[in-house]
Amino acid sequence: MLILVVALAGIQSAFADQSVTRIQAIQLNVGESLVVQSDRSSIQRVFLEGNLSAANLTKPTQYPANDFELQALNPGSYALKVIFNYPNDYKVNLFVRDSDANFVKSSTMYYLSGGAFELDVNATFNPRPDNQANVTSSVSPWDSFVNWVGKFGEAFPLWVKLLYLVLGIQFFAVGGLWIRRETATKDATTQRLDAGDTAYLWLDVAYKFLLASFVAIVAIMGGELLILFVLRFMFLASLDLLSLWDLFVVGFAAGAVIIVYLIRFTLEKAFDLKPVEDE
Repeated sequence: MLILVVALAGIQSAFADQSVTRIQAIQLNVGESLVVQSDRSSIQRVFLEGNLSAANLTKPTQYPANDFELQALNPGSYALKVIFNYPNDYKVNLFVRDSDANFVKSSTMYYLSGGAFELDVNATFNPRPDNQANVTSSVSPWDSFVNWVGKFGEAFPLWVKLLYLVLGIQFFAVGGLWIRRETATKDATTQRLDAGDTAYLWLDVAYKFLLASFVAIVAIMGGELLILFVLRFMFLASLDLLSLWDLFVVGFAAGAVIIVYLIRFTLEKAFDLKPVEDE
């Protein structure tokens, strides 16, 4: 009986000295703080593994202590091990707070009736979510139009933009002089040009500009195809020239010509806006 009592006492003592271990995984955002807190001075040791150069630690001035805080400045993972021990009952709380010191998340609270306790925390700090799109004001219609024009212009090669620019300056400069001459000529007679006739003349200039641009684009692309055919199939030469062929550009140029022509035709036939031309 004496031996049995001693054995039971030894088993109880062994269980009393055995440390209880709990593992916790937490997801945080960069800038938030991981806080381990106890209502007693029960923190005996703290072990931390990770990129310590990118972390701020609120370390206790002495042990045992009752709290420990970890804050990461860059995304990364940290392995935190905290050893507790206290002869009487105590509580351990694990929570997360943001940069404004508000408690945003809380983990499990552990109650110990005394003794050793080990808490292993695998903390992953993720990049802070970007919520600027939710707080910014709505984009104005003008800004949306400008963004659309910019993205639409990216579909055209540089040489097409330069071609439209050069021909546009030439046609509209010469067309303006022609319209001014026509206006001065008609003002000297009884057949003066009204606003509708002037708008028709400008539309006619735009139609001729778009038609000339379309013909130039087709001629340049057709010339490239002819050169590639001659070099590759007759001289067996492998030569990579500047890629000029683009069906989207051809289709856009053709569509613009057709639309302006239909508008011009409608104004001419339905409203009789074509001015009388002199020889």
